[in-house]
Amino acid sequence: MPGMTDPHDGLVSFQEAYSAGLIDLDAGILDPDLYVHMDTANGEPRMTYVRIKKGIITAFVVFARADPVEGLNCFQVGVAVPKEYRNRGLAKETMEAAICDLAAGFGDRGLPPFYVEAIVGIDNEPSKRVSIAVLSKEPTPVTDRISGQPALQFLRKVETTGKVDRPRKGKTVRKVKTSK
Repeated sequence: MPGMTDPHDGLVSFQEAYSAGLIDLDAGILDPDLYVHMDTANGEPRMTYVRIKKGIITAFVVFARADPVEGLNCFQVGVAVPKEYRNRGLAKETMEAAICDLAAGFGDRGLPPFYVEAIVGIDNEPSKRVSIAVLSKEPTPVTDRISGQPALQFLRKVETTGKVDRPRKGKTVRKVKTSK
């Protein structure tokens, strides 16, 4: 069986494509230093959020559609940070900013709340710390579908609330309410 999906692989390939000029990025809705790339993977929408410093992606957060939860859309989230940028809080901060940006986009379109989930290997302490801080303090033990390995599911319901006033001069003008 293959191992668990590693978002760092996505970070590496995204950096290569970005450096080669193959990826277009749009500014995030709420944070002027957060960029998003929307595409499809296996016929499903995928939203990738990044922070960039001098052409280097310093934080990478990707959302892909997962099975619905309580009848609402759910997006699996993965996060990766290059080794030289780790232990600075970038994973937590960028994941939170990306969730808020995604919620703002949903709110602009009048879409209902959604869930974000992370499936984390039980031995992956850094990802567990990020997921506890951003998604849920009480994970559910699960078995990873791809690898068959024991894992933890971190789940968070995210509320969407109407139209967003666009930020001016780099300020976030509305924080998105979420449930942890």
